[in-house]
Amino acid sequence: MISVKKYIIGALSIASMVSCTNDDLSLDSKGQGTAEFKVDINTPEPRTRAMIQVFDFPVVIYDANGKAVQSYNTVSEIPQRVVMEVGDYQVESHTPGVISKTMNKPYYKGVENIQIAQNVTTQVNVVCKMQNNKITINPDETFLSTFDSWSITVTDGNDTAYDFTNERTNTSVYLYFGEAGIPQLIVTFIGVTNDGQTIKSEYTLTKRQANEGYDDDNTNFAGGDAITINISTTDATDGTLGGIVINADISFTETNEEVSVDVTDKPATDNPGTEDPNPGTPGTGGGESNITLSLPASMTIGSDTNPALGDTHIAAEAGLKSLVVKISSTSSDMMSSLAAMGAQYGIDFVNGAEVVGNQSLVSFFNGLGQPLSVPSEGDREYTFPIGNFFSLLAVLPGEHTFNLSVTDMNGGVKSDKTTLTVVE
Repeated sequence: MISVKKYIIGALSIASMVSCTNDDLSLDSKGQGTAEFKVDINTPEPRTRAMIQVFDFPVVIYDANGKAVQSYNTVSEIPQRVVMEVGDYQVESHTPGVISKTMNKPYYKGVENIQIAQNVTTQVNVVCKMQNNKITINPDETFLSTFDSWSITVTDGNDTAYDFTNERTNTSVYLYFGEAGIPQLIVTFIGVTNDGQTIKSEYTLTKRQANEGYDDDNTNFAGGDAITINISTTDATDGTLGGIVINADISFTETNEEVSVDVTDKPATDNPGTEDPNPGTPGTGGGESNITLSLPASMTIGSDTNPALGDTHIAAEAGLKSLVVKISSTSSDMMSSLAAMGAQYGIDFVNGAEVVGNQSLVSFFNGLGQPLSVPSEGDREYTFPIGNFFSLLAVLPGEHTFNLSVTDMNGGVKSDKTTLTVVE
């Protein structure tokens, strides 16, 4: 199996060589322009005006076809002038490393479209904004002295969640809800008081003043939002513990303003945090909202399997907001290859890769000679070619499961999965 692992990693390395080459950037036969690249980051930490240092941010330049034509490991490596062919390009910069659903620090990313014209110098300023959301819990002293043990779970209702407990010292975490964000957060509480009483509660948080965030029309919790969840207790009429009270504040890294967010009680369940919020209702993050997700049936594949059999048809009447693909496998070599893909290309299929608008995905498969297109936000139909993976999987015996989750513009969600089996 060692040779198989080397084969897959080798394929990734070949793609890297193809997509990152910087030869022939100034072909006289096609004309050339001159671009001055400057990456500027102007996003403060939540509730402060402190600037971050960006000298170690990598920078990648993509052509109009999504192919990486130039890259720099750090901003400081960029020369003052970069000579390139005339045409349309996209410049991307971000925090070093790959964004993940749970982090202990903010992750910044910026993309700027530019046009290079002959004999014209173009100035490029890429503003990187925070992609994840800072979640902080703020229990008061009465709460802490009342409960012997407790757990507070913050989740998007899908596959992003974090548990704050009395055994953890950290009170903050950075969660990534995808480029589209989410319409609501679900907060589930379970605790045991000092006298042995068990309290269960569940709440939903929705944004009240979305126009203070990065996007004027974005009603979702999206990158850059910092949410503080305040927790206290309430007494019953006889002076005993009546329950807990949760309210929340949200601040925005762009405006440095703080507002309240709506908190709605939900009935407690015997298994809190696992029920679908408002099942079947469009726009809540729990409903299907006229989404079609037609995955191929689970099958056994080989090197000669027709890739078209892996086509997955997706339709969303309200338009696509997000398509997340997550891959799990019984093959350790497959999981290692996926991890390498995440490290080299920022395409994290292990924790869930966003497909909508993901030009890194386009570049990767183009480099392997397997062209792939990605949908834009608002597209109503798209076919995701799982068959593009067949040639890679054919040399990796095991069961490889593809989990797909579709979110539409109304916040409706539909998920499904299929398993591809490769026998030795």
